[in-house]
This record gives sequence, structure tokens and C-alpha cells, in this order.
Amino acid sequence: MKCNLCKQFFKKYPPQKDIDNTGRIHKIEQSHSMSEISCYFDGDHNWDCQTINKIRDICYEGQDLPNGVDYQYCEDQKYATIKVDEIGINAKALWVTWYKNRGRTDAMWLLDSYEKPRKPTKEECLKIIDYYEKER
Repeated sequence: MKCNLCKQFFKKYPPQKDIDNTGRIHKIEQSHSMSEISCYFDGDHNWDCQTINKIRDICYEGQDLPNGVDYQYCEDQKYATIKVDEIGINAKALWVTWYKNRGRTDAMWLLDSYEKPRKPTKEECLKIIDYYEKER
């Protein structure tokens, strides 16, 4: 099921057929459109999920990173570790990786010393976003 941020985006920018009738787009402005988004929480495929984009914004290069966030890259692959053990999530860190600045997030795992890595829930992502937005 889509996250609330993706639902809001779909409501504001409903998908429509592109000019060639080969795909679907969101028309943002008269001269700007983007490929149809696909929510991370709505299946295995994700493209520009609005909640995950906010997670990536926390740890993106070119800004002063908050305490508890580590960002690395190798060529065009981006990696980030976000400390989460102090914000009420049963894990030590959230590990995220993505390629270039495109919309797909390749992997996102909550890591813990005692449990297997697992995908975060929508609620856990929102807790992380809320905590780190306050840190800025």
C-alpha cells in the first residue's frame, strides 16, 4: 500500500499518458513532467517514492550531514548509514544505497546486532525523517 506522501503526490499530480502513448507521466508544470512514481511500500519496484526521497535527503552529499549520518560513494553508487537506535526503532542503523541521483533506491535495510537485516516500515521511515528534520 502506498505511503501517504506518494498518495498526496498522486492526488496533486495524477498520472497521464505521455505524448507518445508509451508510458505514464506526472505533469508538474506546463514544461516539466516526470516518469510515473512507484512507491517503495507498494511492491518490489520503486521509483521516486516520496517518503524514501526524504530519507535520501537526510544523507545526501553536498550538505552538512546531521550527527549520526555517514555518507559514502564509489563512482556513481551512493551509500548511507543513518543511526536510529536512539529514536525508538528496534535497530542500530538504517543502511541505504542508490545509483546516481535517479529515482530508484536499490536497497534499504534496518541493521541490528542480534537480528537479521530487515526492510523498514512506513512508520519507521517517518520516525527517522521526523527526528533528522528536527536535527537540521
